[in-house]
Amino acid sequence: MKKAIKILFGVLGALGFGLVGLILACHFKPGLSDAIAEKIYKNRKPAAEESTLSEEEDAELDSLSLSDLTGSDEEDGEEPGDRQDGGPEEMPGADEPQPAETADVPDDTNAGEEAAATPVPLKTLEDYGLTQENVLNSLQDYFDDCYKQLSAAKGQDTSFYNVMRDSMLAQKVLQSYDDESYRNGFMNKFMDDYKVDTCGWSIDQEELQGGYILIKHSFTR
Repeated sequence: MKKAIKILFGVLGALGFGLVGLILACHFKPGLSDAIAEKIYKNRKPAAEESTLSEEEDAELDSLSLSDLTGSDEEDGEEPGDRQDGGPEEMPGADEPQPAETADVPDDTNAGEEAAATPVPLKTLEDYGLTQENVLNSLQDYFDDCYKQLSAAKGQDTSFYNVMRDSMLAQKVLQSYDDESYRNGFMNKFMDDYKVDTCGWSIDQEELQGGYILIKHSFTR
């Protein structure tokens, strides 16, 4: 214990003598104190500057936002490709007119021409169950045949047909309806015989092979 105390006093004494010697040296050599002070300042300056820079960097990092760190100019919630004015970003060539698609339409012109060029075959007397004996040769024959077939239905609704020998006789039949001579030819007699007050009556004609003209009739009461 005493030995330790002696060592401590020895160290303190050496420090004291050193300090006193430094003071005396600075007193007699003023430039020495400036050199020592400059040396001490240089040793402390880097540490101070390092500490100051660290604080400034920390403050600067705290003030930066996420967009500043990432370098992105997009606003929060704005999707990529959106314009800053709120409208959708226009793609290059969006306003350019696009060529209209054309569908392949089958050309029916030739088909129609072929159909028109192909004549429909005319029917024959046999197609309607007729023979040469049924062919009428005069307008009176036509009137008589109409009265006969209407009477066969006894004044009820019916349809029938008769055949003219040629187109000239068929034209006379049609003329009798234009001038209403058919009434005196058979219709008035038929309506009187079967007590028909009103009726419906229509005719149509069709050309047959051999130049015959078929006249179709429809009677409704």
